[in-house]
Amino acid sequence: MSREVLISVSPGETRIAKIENGRLAALAYERDRGDDEVGVGDVVLGRVTSVEPTINLAFVDVGTERNAVLLANDAEPFGPQDTERQGRARIERLVTEGQMLVLSVVAEASGDKGAKLSGKITIPGQNLVFISYRNEVIFSRQITDEAERARLSSAVADATPSVGGLILRTSALGVEADALKAEAADLGDTWADIQAKAKAAEVPGIILKEEEGPIRALRDHLAGEIDKVLIDDGETVALAKEYAGEHLPDLVDRIEHYIGEEPLFELHFVEQDIERLKSSRVPLKGGGWISIEETEALVAIDVNSGRRRVTGGKEEMALDTNLAAVREVAKQVRLRGLGGAFVIDLIQMREEPNMVKVEDALEAAMKPDPMPHRLGEISDFGLLEFTRKRANKPLSRQLSERCVPCNGRGTQATAETIGLELLRRAHRANGNGVLTLSAHPDVADWLLAKGADYVAAVKAKLGVEVKIKGDSAFGRDQVDLLFGA
Repeated sequence: MSREVLISVSPGETRIAKIENGRLAALAYERDRGDDEVGVGDVVLGRVTSVEPTINLAFVDVGTERNAVLLANDAEPFGPQDTERQGRARIERLVTEGQMLVLSVVAEASGDKGAKLSGKITIPGQNLVFISYRNEVIFSRQITDEAERARLSSAVADATPSVGGLILRTSALGVEADALKAEAADLGDTWADIQAKAKAAEVPGIILKEEEGPIRALRDHLAGEIDKVLIDDGETVALAKEYAGEHLPDLVDRIEHYIGEEPLFELHFVEQDIERLKSSRVPLKGGGWISIEETEALVAIDVNSGRRRVTGGKEEMALDTNLAAVREVAKQVRLRGLGGAFVIDLIQMREEPNMVKVEDALEAAMKPDPMPHRLGEISDFGLLEFTRKRANKPLSRQLSERCVPCNGRGTQATAETIGLELLRRAHRANGNGVLTLSAHPDVADWLLAKGADYVAAVKAKLGVEVKIKGDSAFGRDQVDLLFGA
């Protein structure tokens, strides 16, 4: 199997695509954040502003406009450690109003909800992850060989931090013991530094900011067997080679600077795949489709056979369609970055062995997924439930927002999404004179305010004057760029 990673860098945004056998297998967007913006993976010092026993959570000031939320289960590290917990965790027994806590951001603020926090802090490295809340070594689910487990355990036995534990990532397979020990020591030093900064800090705020953009992409997406890494930005190529030289030496010679005329994400039709991911309807090979609807409570997936043709009767048709559907579901939830609870409304089957085949097919398709998940069984009503851990915002919420003109009943691309797309086009444009970027007033306002630094980066790269023009005659996603006097 051929595996490539495409990294496309443009002002304000880094996009990463994993390609397996010429097809998109994973997709990630890394957008730059301001120094005071809280994001997933940040470690913060927070002050408990209120404890709410009736809803079993606390509100926490982390230095942002909206208070963040700490659920009782995520506050367990702050409770008594010398006795076994009895029954359900209660927030009033774990934290108190005014208390200062070191916390990790596990979900960004969304809509009218504040960021979600946890006292179970993790610090990711290339091959290891430090965990503050358990004094043990934990293996990735993908590390199954007992001999390799024993070797890895021995390698980090003397390097495990005195407080906390380690998770061995899949990328640790085959890594030399000295490299793992050095990484474990670095993570331990980082944790000690966090604690020291927390003691010295007087107000809530960020203590450790998660790596962003290219660096995070390199750490999280250059693991495993990769044949080639193509990057369309020279500075990032140098950064990638430096990073790989330290952490992934075998990969250094496979990192290449892409300088082709065709945009990098046009290779393997990645841009077209991204457009398809914006649709709720996904066709199945051989006929039929699945429909994916994201709600606040869960993700509902409906299976339709359409004009699919299968030899046999209704049962064979149902089985064949359902098998294709669950395999596509596993692919889509990963590409779209979906998490939480899922319900698949399958085509009704009557025979128990066929139901087991569909359950097994979903399990096999989900196995390569690095995110923790739990699968259920098909119910009497033909529903198959499963859960998948939430990570960052799903792709739909990164790229779009509720549509105000249509009374919140639909979605539209955010001003940031359209603005970054316009800047991406401008970044690779060629011409003389003043470059005028025209867009809907909302997009122009974003470019002039939050996107000002990115506009400056385009100006510096092209060596021309760049003007932003808001035009009320433009549609929401309509943009234009023109060189002129």
